[in-house]
Amino acid sequence: MYHRSRFLDLVGQTSSSPQGFEISRAEGSWLYDQSGVAYLDLISGFGVSNMGHAHPAIVEAIQVQSKLYLHTNVYGEHVQNPQNQLAALLRSILPSSLHQIYYLSTGSEVIDAAIKLARSYTGRVEIVVLHHSYHGSTMAAESLRSDRAHTAHFLPLIPGVRFIHANDFEGLDKISERTALVLIEPIQAEAGVIAMDEKWLKALRSKCNTHGALLAFDEIQTGFGRTGTMFAFQNLNVIPDLLLLGKALGGGLPLAALVSSGELLASLAQSPALGYITTFGGNPLCCAAGGAHLKAMLQEEVLLGISIRSDLIRSILNNPLIKEIRIKGLFAAIEFENEKLVHSIVKKAREEHILLDSFLFRPSALRIAPPLNIPIEILEDACQRINLWIEEAR
Repeated sequence: MYHRSRFLDLVGQTSSSPQGFEISRAEGSWLYDQSGVAYLDLISGFGVSNMGHAHPAIVEAIQVQSKLYLHTNVYGEHVQNPQNQLAALLRSILPSSLHQIYYLSTGSEVIDAAIKLARSYTGRVEIVVLHHSYHGSTMAAESLRSDRAHTAHFLPLIPGVRFIHANDFEGLDKISERTALVLIEPIQAEAGVIAMDEKWLKALRSKCNTHGALLAFDEIQTGFGRTGTMFAFQNLNVIPDLLLLGKALGGGLPLAALVSSGELLASLAQSPALGYITTFGGNPLCCAAGGAHLKAMLQEEVLLGISIRSDLIRSILNNPLIKEIRIKGLFAAIEFENEKLVHSIVKKAREEHILLDSFLFRPSALRIAPPLNIPIEILEDACQRINLWIEEAR
């Protein structure tokens, strides 16, 4: 209670009822509280801990780099090998048009940078985004949020934002010669794992090409294996002009990136010079952790085991109270009739030492997004227990 009271007194809060989980350490798929009780993590830090907690290769890379150097100068002024190594690794797994990396610290910063780049490169203002998308909490990212009951507290927002609905072909007509940027998630995360239709995405790509608008994919939460492929767009046969990364990129440390062509990224350096400045973007410790994280994913062939785990979730969670299961890789939204049922399951899970959650724009859906390398038998047991809690609720 002492630590919790200090936490509430000393640390600024984001809600009136924080979880207040008092963590002492983490390892693999488990978080441990101050009493040493293990909790199964089925959230993965909202897409950060894709390789679990305290992966040995990531910890070792952090230890090695911490003994060499940490921050030396603002981003872009010094040659730092951890940045080069991670960028080269990313380039090796991406399409050839996405070959240069601009590092930042958070996903929200990447959103802001993408907006600045698009406006600078195209000379236009308008941005087209999807309803029920969450792109971050900075002022520019907040302006891309469609629920006006929330954003009304922060008016005026940045101008020129237009909203369309996912997979709505008629909505594509909002893309025009005034559009600088179309920014979407190929799989909407906080809307409750809503996948974009491939035909719709191709029509979207065609519209952007016709009108000279840049197309950006926000894979901050869906990247690095979460949806079954390294990046969600790789399963949809559409390549964006800008790829936005964050969360899992740093292997547990704060790191984000804007990935594009050298021609487009030059807009941040030349039109004008210092068009975007960051102090800690590409921090060498974070890049070392990110490089170790991606190497571990590739060497351990984690992607090969995702479909087995995904099928396991779908096969076990077959309760008639479940309205729908939307699952891509190890990103699942279990839809119920109402959010009260979800709240009761999350509460029961916490009492039984399993961490679950819902979705920002879909509170009636249960979020299941464990580390990609969670042992199959542990995931199976957790799903069976969730089924029991659903039965108890019924």
